[in-house]
Amino acid sequence: MSFSLPNKMKPREFCRQWFNASEEGEQEWGYRQKCIKLLAEVIGLEQHTVDRWGKGVDFPKMPEQYENTLSYAIALKRVVEAAGTGNPVILQAVIDQLRS
Repeated sequence: MSFSLPNKMKPREFCRQWFNASEEGEQEWGYRQKCIKLLAEVIGLEQHTVDRWGKGVDFPKMPEQYENTLSYAIALKRVVEAAGTGNPVILQAVIDQLRS
């Protein structure tokens, strides 16, 4: 399996790929809150900080500096999935390393 690492990733695309969500899936109740929780965890911020980045799932006020972190996180998720482990402990360890 091969994939390329994007230079930057917008939060909407990150959440969509992480949750394997469609456009319809983005409309489901609780999806935005799941994105807030995920973004906060991956970037290492409080959820209320992420929530203040704007309405919907575009988060237009997210500082650009975090776009690289999101691209790294999705790439690492793909690597873990490609390895076939599907182990959430490994994925959590990757997230913890991104935050440090």
